[in-house]
Amino acid sequence: MSAERFYRLLLRAYPPDFRAEYGGEMVVLFRDQCRESDVRSLGFWARVLCDVARSAPALRVEAWRENNRTMEVIMKLAAILTGLLGAFGIANALVEWVAGSKGANDGTWVLAVVLGIFASALLLGAGVVILLQTRWGWQPARLALVASFVLFVAARLLFPWMSYFSQLVGFGLPVALLIAVYRPSKPSTLGAASIVLLLVFGLSAPAAAAQAKPGDTVKDLPLTAAERQSFVGSYSVTLPLGGGSVVRIFEEDGVLKALSDGETHRLLYQGNGVFRPDGLADFVLTFVIEGGRATRFTGRKPDGVMEGVRTQ
Repeated sequence: MSAERFYRLLLRAYPPDFRAEYGGEMVVLFRDQCRESDVRSLGFWARVLCDVARSAPALRVEAWRENNRTMEVIMKLAAILTGLLGAFGIANALVEWVAGSKGANDGTWVLAVVLGIFASALLLGAGVVILLQTRWGWQPARLALVASFVLFVAARLLFPWMSYFSQLVGFGLPVALLIAVYRPSKPSTLGAASIVLLLVFGLSAPAAAAQAKPGDTVKDLPLTAAERQSFVGSYSVTLPLGGGSVVRIFEEDGVLKALSDGETHRLLYQGNGVFRPDGLADFVLTFVIEGGRATRFTGRKPDGVMEGVRTQ
């Protein structure tokens, strides 16, 4: 092995960033030293090894401290984002609860909202723990993130019409943060992995929705003629963001349809007074039956809850 090749191996003791910036100059300087000194002498290599042993560890420590400072900033920003999203999730679930309490709600929907509130609260708690860096270390944050992920999965199974943004926050954020808090010493690798994971979750959900065919997954249970007639009528609707509209439910060729703002959609019956408009996979209508006919309904979609009251 040549002297220069051996010296290049010694340079691996230095941090990668330092080698990238100064490695070439150090090799040139070593060549000059080789021409001026006897590379076969013990004293020459003793000086080279002492120089590496003296400077490389100090530079490694300095690089490690710099990486830690970078990771600390990244984790604090992630903690703030997690806390804000957790608080937003709690507020959004409470608004959903208040709006939905005016309509017809089954136990499944109530349980899904409660699970969403607890999952968001756990996200908020994990963000606070990471931000404050408590004496217990990362363990409380890890447990909170795992529990939040499990509760979001349960809520998603109970309420399949959860918005894509909620799924991204509920599934992608805990997993990305778990990667970071389990191995907080490598910011570049973990940061890249977290970003890629978040992008995958963010891009895959809309793509899957665009490719999915509603008829492949949405059932349409049969209704008798009398049952269909119990839903037929006009309903005055209060929209999620204010304002009003009118929805007319009518029967055509033995099929229930809804007409609103010039658009007509077939209603797919899910059972227990619940319908899903064909082509609107994230929209659910739940009717209240009183005296043998529907008197009102609650419509849920990602942007909020609407209420409809029969007018005729």
